[in-house]
Amino acid sequence: MNIAVRPLIGLIIKCAALIALIFAFVFFMRMQEEQSITDRYRKEGTVSRAVVTGMETDELVKRGRKGRSTKTEIQVLSVRFNPKSTLAFRDYEDGVEVPAAPPSTGGAAEDWQFEDVIWVTKDVYERTKIGDSFIVVDTPYSDDGPELIEDIRGFDPASFYPGIAISLVLAVVLAAVGWLGPWKRRG
Repeated sequence: MNIAVRPLIGLIIKCAALIALIFAFVFFMRMQEEQSITDRYRKEGTVSRAVVTGMETDELVKRGRKGRSTKTEIQVLSVRFNPKSTLAFRDYEDGVEVPAAPPSTGGAAEDWQFEDVIWVTKDVYERTKIGDSFIVVDTPYSDDGPELIEDIRGFDPASFYPGIAISLVLAVVLAAVGWLGPWKRRG
């Protein structure tokens, strides 16, 4: 190996270790964000019954560098629910009477406050039809909209742990190789 190239290879591997460490940090911050949102729904959320009034699939397009874009298919349910429900999430138990949205008046000016959309997984979308009802959690003063109660109850930050662990192990291995590798100048 050329002696002039050795330090450059070590520097590249050290930079790769830094990038792996940054990925671990990104996974950790994403986990904290999801945990914060879920905690807010659990602490301040109110529970109501949502009726599906419409179904739609769409594509979420993210523009990248050099005109490249990635498309992700999303499934959206339009629902009618009660954002002014008085049943707190912490008081909800299976079998409890859950408030529903008042009947539609037919006027958009009155009905808009009881309507929103929920993004769901493909599995939930495929087994849903218009008229089905779900139990949802919503928070006051939030523009996040309602979430399915199963998603709030079932959130587990452990799904982020493998990404964090793999990134940290990769960072340590690359750092060790970068600092102790064969490109190190020998006296």
